[in-house]
Amino acid sequence: MHITVPFAITGPAAPYILLIFGFLALVIVDILIALVEGVVLTLLKWNHFRASLTVSLIMNIISGIINGVLLIILQHNPMIWLPVSFTLAFFIDVFILTYFKRNAFSRNSLYALLVNLASYVLLILPAYYFGSRA
Repeated sequence: MHITVPFAITGPAAPYILLIFGFLALVIVDILIALVEGVVLTLLKWNHFRASLTVSLIMNIISGIINGVLLIILQHNPMIWLPVSFTLAFFIDVFILTYFKRNAFSRNSLYALLVNLASYVLLILPAYYFGSRA
């Protein structure tokens, strides 16, 4: 018995379509993570919501691109990808938070740790868990 997929992506345009959908998925995930991290930064009184959301969006665009490439390389090794991704995102966030508030390195480090924990616990780990079970 042969099962056909009604909307199979095949042909010469397939890599481009997959690249476009992958990029759109990355943008959506980055916006969701930026929203969570912006709210956490606001609750921690780092800055008002608009500034926190803007800085969070900048942080997540940069770390999203780097971690997207890293995920492609390490997609079959989640036990390596998750801690490396978290560590890279943490250092990127510390750097960017310190760029915007230069006199608060230790506080920015704590805030970067907390916003990354929030985004990983609320979004990334559940998405990775449920995505790998499908």
